[in-house]
Amino acid sequence: MNETFQLHSCRDSKKISNILMIAIVMILSIVGNGIICLLLIRFKTLRTVPNILIANLAAVNILNALTNMPLFILWYICKVPFLKGRLISWILVTWYVFFVYLTVFNLTVLAMDRFGAIVHGLHYHVWKTKKKAKVAVLFVWLFAALYTYGMFTIGLDIDLGDAPVLLYRTTYLEIFGRHFIIPGILVPFFLMLTLGVAIWVKVRSHKKRLLTFFSVNIQIENDVKTAKTVGVTVLAFFCMNVIPMLLHNIVRSHGSWPHFLAFFLMKLNCMVNPIIYALKAPRFRRALVLLLKEPHGKSEPNMNSRILNNLSSTASNWTLKTEETDIEDTKL
Repeated sequence: MNETFQLHSCRDSKKISNILMIAIVMILSIVGNGIICLLLIRFKTLRTVPNILIANLAAVNILNALTNMPLFILWYICKVPFLKGRLISWILVTWYVFFVYLTVFNLTVLAMDRFGAIVHGLHYHVWKTKKKAKVAVLFVWLFAALYTYGMFTIGLDIDLGDAPVLLYRTTYLEIFGRHFIIPGILVPFFLMLTLGVAIWVKVRSHKKRLLTFFSVNIQIENDVKTAKTVGVTVLAFFCMNVIPMLLHNIVRSHGSWPHFLAFFLMKLNCMVNPIIYALKAPRFRRALVLLLKEPHGKSEPNMNSRILNNLSSTASNWTLKTEETDIEDTKL
């Protein structure tokens, strides 16, 4: 009787609407982040150090959407009877937390990359390579795995019998999870915030003393644009993950709309990142248009119009100066 109720508990209007919301986010997350990965596969000029880290974040979002979102529908919304007990709960909760820390550590490395590019300039550009970016990606995965599963070794002895996943998750959070949130999430966020302030100060100083060579100015301009994109991504993560965590501590009524909303915002973050890249990175938009026109071609997205205008303007100024010099030499 109880199992029949649990199996058919997804049929009320509230839970159907919750499932549709998660399903829409899941599909759009897979499509949006899949496009980001596809663009880097198709276009060689997009395979820069920050874009490799962004591609890793997109891959994390895809895996998160493929696994954690369907499982969330089953154990949280539908409360299916087979997802319960000590082992299954431990596996599902650790898998979910693992992707949270993958995102946090990847964003931290992205912020460090932008700090190096803008604050240390040429020295960092000479030092960084694509191979080192791939090593950084490997480090993110290893460190996230060690941190997550090292933390949850504390929960191996917790046995609540055939209790549902949500009860195990709440117990993990109360016993040891909260102690790991500060070093695992809040400390990296404040590190990213500190790096962002340092980047902002450096950019302000650059505006006061523009460099002579236009090529260096173009590089700085591109680095600043990428830093702004990363900054918006970090802000979106904070609003959609850290704030919902605080909401979970306030709202104790499991299954209520505020409690579901906290979970939903965490899922929504996977879908938001590709939208941020599309709005803040014109090169991604141009690459997408070119991909639709030539999916199997070899052409690459061109530089943006502002850079081309700067180049042509600089070339024109150089030509005028050369002509003026020639005229003066003729007069002499």
